[in-house]
Amino acid sequence: MKNENFERYQRQLLLKEFGIENGSEGQNRLLKSKVLVCGAGGLGSPVLTYLAAAGIGNIGICDSDVLSESNLNRQILYCESDLGKQKALLAKERLEKFNSDVFFETYCERLSEENIESIFRKYDIIVDAVDNFPTRYLINSAAYKNGLPLICGAVCEFDGILTTIVPKEKTACFHCIYPNKPGENITKTVFGILGAIAGTIGVMEALEVIKFILDLNCLKNKLLVFNGINNSFRIKDLQKRNNCPSCSNI
Repeated sequence: MKNENFERYQRQLLLKEFGIENGSEGQNRLLKSKVLVCGAGGLGSPVLTYLAAAGIGNIGICDSDVLSESNLNRQILYCESDLGKQKALLAKERLEKFNSDVFFETYCERLSEENIESIFRKYDIIVDAVDNFPTRYLINSAAYKNGLPLICGAVCEFDGILTTIVPKEKTACFHCIYPNKPGENITKTVFGILGAIAGTIGVMEALEVIKFILDLNCLKNKLLVFNGINNSFRIKDLQKRNNCPSCSNI
């Protein structure tokens, strides 16, 4: 870590897990990490902000969408003057001003079978912050195939879920949790969402990334379920499925 950056990170360096007494080893781990965030919307906005704040050294931003007015109730990286512009480029511009320690790379393209592996191979950790099931299954399969840890969060209405998938430890994957892919009537349905719910799960995704890098307790083989109406958090045990098409043969 550069000496001149001590001031920026001093409060988290007071945490023993970051190791100010052992040469700031934890902070240096963050600065050397390469994290790809798939989705720069309601979940991706807080994920990207708090990863940049913590000092993750290399952050990829993958999102093919342009900003629309309906995004503004939950996608907190953007403002009204940004309407019609590429979200990945906007996020990079904002975050570079926020933390110059961090290198950002953008991908203004939709993830597909053709491009996902070439993008993923540049990173150590993948974050699923997308808003649709087909892309989630694609991300899950590619992460597991390439042995990349995957932090997966999702929200709908007042509810949210979160888990950490570690292929090298043979943990349950997203396809294990949701073995039956939803039909077209579900995948094309637009569900309501409160911005604060996306913010809650997005911040916790960022926390899971940081904990994973620091070898702290993560949600491996665990599913955190959040209900915003009841202010309740539940953690369910997960089990890898022997016949899972995404991870059983890997």
